[in-house]
Order: sequence, then C-alpha cells, then structure tokens
Amino acid sequence: MKQAKAMDAAETARLLASRVPETVPVSVRVSARARGIVLRMLPGKGLEVVAPAGVGAGLLLQAVEARRDWIDRISRRMAAEGGLPGQGPVAPRPSMLVLTAFSRQWKLSYLAREMAGCLVSNWRPTELVVSGAVSDPAAVSAALSAFCRRRAGELLRLELARVSEEIGLGYSAVSIRAQRTRWGSCTAKGRINLNYTIAFLPPELCRLVLVHELCHTVELNHSARFWDVVEKYVPDCRAMDARLNSARHYLPLWLEGAATAAPA
Repeated sequence: MKQAKAMDAAETARLLASRVPETVPVSVRVSARARGIVLRMLPGKGLEVVAPAGVGAGLLLQAVEARRDWIDRISRRMAAEGGLPGQGPVAPRPSMLVLTAFSRQWKLSYLAREMAGCLVSNWRPTELVVSGAVSDPAAVSAALSAFCRRRAGELLRLELARVSEEIGLGYSAVSIRAQRTRWGSCTAKGRINLNYTIAFLPPELCRLVLVHELCHTVELNHSARFWDVVEKYVPDCRAMDARLNSARHYLPLWLEGAATAAPA
C-alpha cells in the first residue's frame, strides 16, 4: 500500500492564510496528543491551528472556514489592543485586573521606582499598585502573573473543594501551576493540577475544568465512559469542551509577556 504523503505544515499554513484577514499570521502544528482540530488566536503570534496526526489540509481548511466569524472578531480585538505582530507592544500595561471566573476585579495603578522588576501591593480592596520598573512590560507582566497565580490559586482550591463535595468525587491533593498547554491534569493517585489561568475563563468553563479533572479520579482516560461520567454533572459537556479548546482568547494579552519573564 502506498504511504500517504505527510502534511507540509508551512505549505498548509500558507493555504489557510488565504482564508483569514491579511494581518493575521497563520501557523500549523501537528500534535500526536490532539483529540481534534484546535484553533487558537495567540497574542503576538496570530492564528495557530493544531492538527492531530494524519489530518489532511482539506479538513483544516474546513475548520478555518467554519470559524471565520470568530477569527475576524478576535483578530479585530487583538489588533485594537496591539496583540498582532507588527502593531506595537504585545503586552500592553493593563488598567484593570479581572479574574472572570470568580467575578473579582482590581483597578491597577503604577508607581515608577528604581528597582529590578516589579511588585504588586494591595492599596484598597479593589485597587492594586504595581511599583518598580513599570516601563518594562515583561516586568509588569511577571508581577501581575505572580499575583494572579497566588490569588487565583486560593480561589481555585476553595472552588475545587466545593465542586468535589457537590458532585461526590474526591481527590487526594491539588496543586496550582502555570502549564503551557493544559488547563488541568489528574494523576493516577488522584492528585489534581490546575492551571491558574482558568480563573480568567467564564465561570461555566472554569467549572468544566474542575469537574473534568475530578471525573478523572474514576476514569483516568478520555473514553466514552469518561465523557458519560462528565455528562452526569455537566449535561452539555461536549459542546462546552469544544469552546474550551479555543478559549485562549479569554486570557489577557499581558500574559504573553509573562511567558518569558516568569516561566512555569
């Protein structure tokens, strides 16, 4: 039998680029771990199309065509905020910090000081002061990321315990991380790892991640049996999981700067 020709990622990216706005760069990445085609709009990078091994360019083209409205909408927002290559700083200095999943927000003020890096201090219950090298976007991003990881970690630990009690599925321990590609994970011993950035997601998507990982304590796979368990607690889990696969646009643009300043 003749072996199928492997997809040329660069050539396929050029084909897909013809179907999106000219200002949006397109890249294609083949992942053996991907369960389906995933489209991500990444600040400073443009549209990333993640394809499972063996998927052809035709299916990727269909996926991009089906999400044209979404791509156009998010690219306009990112362009307005300076989040597309060649359009200014990738990590703009924010005026508000919002943990959407928990309806928590803080107004941000900035104070320049002669020091390396930045510090975040509570000024009032709903106001924070970022002090230090505030003209350095990477330093600001690193400080805000550290604050969010601590604060989101506290909230996520409490919420995981609440959801665990609600659905009757326990876990052995929880840790808060800054995973690059996962919203969460669960070990065979029931230890749950949560990406702190799920606190930036809408509440229903954040809860889906918590339920998803708790369900792994009884089904440590992504089989039909696993999704049947999740569906008991989240009836529309499959549709919501599709939303979750392309949910990075909910994350603030300054997080892209934090990626190099404060690696996980």
